[in-house]
Amino acid sequence: MTTELPSTPAAADSVAPSRENQSAAAVCAVLMAHAPILVPEVGGERGGEARASSQAMRQAAACVAGLKPETVVLISPHSPRHRRAFGLWGGERLRGSLAQFNAPGAQVSLPNDLPLASAIATEATRRGLATWMIDSGALDHGALVPLWFLAEAGWSGPTVVLSLNYPGEGGLGELGEAIAAAARACRRRIAIVASGDMSHRLTPGAPSGFHPKARHFDETFIRLIRDGDYHQIGKLDHDLRELAAEDAVDSTLVAASAVDWKATGHKVLHYEGPFGVGYGVAILFAGESGQAASPTAPTGVAGREGDILPGLARQSIAAALRGSSEHPPAATSEYLRAPRAVFVTMHERGGKLRGCAGTILPYYPDLVAETWHSARLAAFHDSRFEPVEASELPNLHLEVSVLHSMEKITSADELDPARYGVIVSAEDGRRGLLLPALPDVTSSKQQLSIARKKGWIGPNEPVLLQRFQVDHFEEPVN
Repeated sequence: MTTELPSTPAAADSVAPSRENQSAAAVCAVLMAHAPILVPEVGGERGGEARASSQAMRQAAACVAGLKPETVVLISPHSPRHRRAFGLWGGERLRGSLAQFNAPGAQVSLPNDLPLASAIATEATRRGLATWMIDSGALDHGALVPLWFLAEAGWSGPTVVLSLNYPGEGGLGELGEAIAAAARACRRRIAIVASGDMSHRLTPGAPSGFHPKARHFDETFIRLIRDGDYHQIGKLDHDLRELAAEDAVDSTLVAASAVDWKATGHKVLHYEGPFGVGYGVAILFAGESGQAASPTAPTGVAGREGDILPGLARQSIAAALRGSSEHPPAATSEYLRAPRAVFVTMHERGGKLRGCAGTILPYYPDLVAETWHSARLAAFHDSRFEPVEASELPNLHLEVSVLHSMEKITSADELDPARYGVIVSAEDGRRGLLLPALPDVTSSKQQLSIARKKGWIGPNEPVLLQRFQVDHFEEPVN
């Protein structure tokens, strides 16, 4: 069946794309898991077992928000479905909460980009696809969980949410093409979010029971994402998909088609299956403006431009505590304009750690924006601590570490904890990072042990070792 979306003058006037506006409209595409337990208010203490997945969700959300799309388009496998038709959510706003998962405070309310949704329906019809309007009810968790992380990262803009047709009915590539064509027609820079979890049958007691071959699906799917070989995802064995009870393939294929199957900037951020369900988070595509997915070489600290960063971190936290929508200021020098990964560390005046968080790769266009957002991760999202309160901020001492590019090393002999930080990475994506020059870390052996523990990596598991240096800036000690 087909139910037309309400049209508007903006949609009607912009459906036919002009020749000069044929370039790709998507700035990025990401795959995000949708397990409610990844949201801290739902997961609680048990959610700590999937902390690395939650952090990867924050990285994916930061990548999307940092590239400043005009609209986010999300494909949810849990939104209502009709046979042989794709759904588009209607209504002025897209709303919902995770109240059914005992977290009523975890809410989302975003403006619906109805002109773009109408254009998608028009372009879908041109490709022989049927669409219908989902005109009532609250968003499903397949949409809510990724959107919650996006909202946490600062996204509050227009959004479109789509549902899929029935499994095996096809049309996924054509739907992706319709999304891209509609974005060009409406002159929208869009980010595409494929919502999906992998096998639901990884362990005894998993939500859909256990099957010993289910893990093979996850391994194959993640390998194809790592390879950027999205066409092969559509060729995965149907029986293997069925026994795995997955819901990630179809939404991923729509997203891949919408970016013309390109894999520029692609990266698996994390994969794990702690509760019998495979959680995969990845950047599928980040265009030329999305170089946040790649580290850059250091540009030096001429003139100590970085001295402003600790104060900037404090400004960001203070604005968040006030509930202000204040944005980071413009970068004013070559050093500050470079995209660089950043960690922000906070200590109480007596020297006790109060929070430390950041990113291994830069996800914002410049060092100013990266510091602004890393400060909020440290203040409000370090799972070891309660969120910082306004009364605490005057008594905190802030430090900013700007990471240089990573160097692969072969043994601990190439480490020096006073000079180099370290990253240890397991084959399945678990990673632990430790900054250099920590007062209580005096040996490479101790440094590696702590980094392994931070990444939930066993002492004897094989790992990839990388070292890095930092530019370190801190507030004056009063």
